[in-house]
Amino acid sequence: MAACVWAYMRLVAGLIIVTALLAQQKKRAEPAPAVFPLEALRVEGNQKLTVEKILAVAALKTGEPVIRTDFDQARRRLMATGAFQSVAYEFKPSADQKGVDGVLRVIEVDYWFPYRFEDLPASDDALRAMLRKQEPILDDRIPATKEVIARYTAAIAEFLGGKVEVTGKVMSDVPDQPAIVFRPPGARPNIAEVHFLGNDVLPTTTLVNSLAPVAVGVPYSDATMHELLDASTRSLYEARGRVGVTFPKIVVERAAKIDGVSVTITVKEGESYNLGVVKVTGVPPDEADGIKNIGKWRAGDIANLEEVRSGATRIADRLKNNGYLHVTARTDRTIHENDHTVDALITVNAGPQYHFGKLTIEGLDMLTEPQIRRVWIMNTGSPFHPDYPDQFLKNLRDEGVFDNLGETRAEKIVNEKTKIVDVKLYFGAAKPKEKTGVTSPGGRGAWPR
Repeated sequence: MAACVWAYMRLVAGLIIVTALLAQQKKRAEPAPAVFPLEALRVEGNQKLTVEKILAVAALKTGEPVIRTDFDQARRRLMATGAFQSVAYEFKPSADQKGVDGVLRVIEVDYWFPYRFEDLPASDDALRAMLRKQEPILDDRIPATKEVIARYTAAIAEFLGGKVEVTGKVMSDVPDQPAIVFRPPGARPNIAEVHFLGNDVLPTTTLVNSLAPVAVGVPYSDATMHELLDASTRSLYEARGRVGVTFPKIVVERAAKIDGVSVTITVKEGESYNLGVVKVTGVPPDEADGIKNIGKWRAGDIANLEEVRSGATRIADRLKNNGYLHVTARTDRTIHENDHTVDALITVNAGPQYHFGKLTIEGLDMLTEPQIRRVWIMNTGSPFHPDYPDQFLKNLRDEGVFDNLGETRAEKIVNEKTKIVDVKLYFGAAKPKEKTGVTSPGGRGAWPR
């Protein structure tokens, strides 16, 4: 029995050896995969990132031999950046059949934001230089993905020697300008006091009174403070021709007697400038005469840019009241350092003009409705005045045309295809007054301006 078992074991061992030898012979007989040089490589689908940056991360170089695994590795490297939703590739024999041509098809992440730093013990320049070196494919705008933000926070914390915990979040301190902010965790301290240094043209009390009402009690950040300064203090200087005013230094300290921080702003007032040429473009020809006297700007006067901006607003309001419902006006300036003058350009985008269509009234009886129609002065086909319907109802109420006037409202029905606006007036239960007639609300023919 033992002899049989021994013979069986020797047979099995022999079969294993023979199988291994056959496998080695088959492997030697199979040809190695063909390797061809990469003759051309292009990128498709990129919108935010340059082809050069994408190819640098992909690390596929023309002239060098490539196989499928090289493209697989390139795809993994690109996906690891966090900048792409997907990466696909294709390669095929080149036209001369001596190499291969490749294509990288990418779909980038949708949401990219600028980033900044706050309350970190390192300069902005040093932190950005470190991140650009570590993240060569990304620049001053980065994807707001968990992977990218996590990599950046880890890199910043390591750069700071692990002494500061860092978080990264998308914040909107400046309206319509969200940014990714890297800062220590926890709530920001509120602004408790504001102070100014370096001012001469304007007294300190004037500057403090302009900034404190909008700043005190607001959580502090550099972006918020600069926004508040631009919205309040800068306009005071620009009304006096100091168009080059800057706030080069802001010191933030814990307030001594109040819970919060004390903010000290250094002002560099700059030279006084005079007004040069103010030019208005984009106004429809039929409105050109109507805006001539809106801005009474004279060359040589102190460059009051606040008044120029107010004039641009008045121009837009006039056009809006004449049916240009989507009008916008932008003010740009050109500073001439050689003669200390400022030219201003007001660019108007009037958009289409809308006209009044028809008036519908609901809630009045057959005797009262005609009287209301009689004093309604916006005629079919005339430029649509967007404020008139609401003002019309307000004047009815203010002048006591009805006793116990119920709820009223005006509905504007805009046809974007025809640029016609119909108006429907709704009246709640009301009892007409004993009057010989109904006078025109606001005065016959008087439109609010």
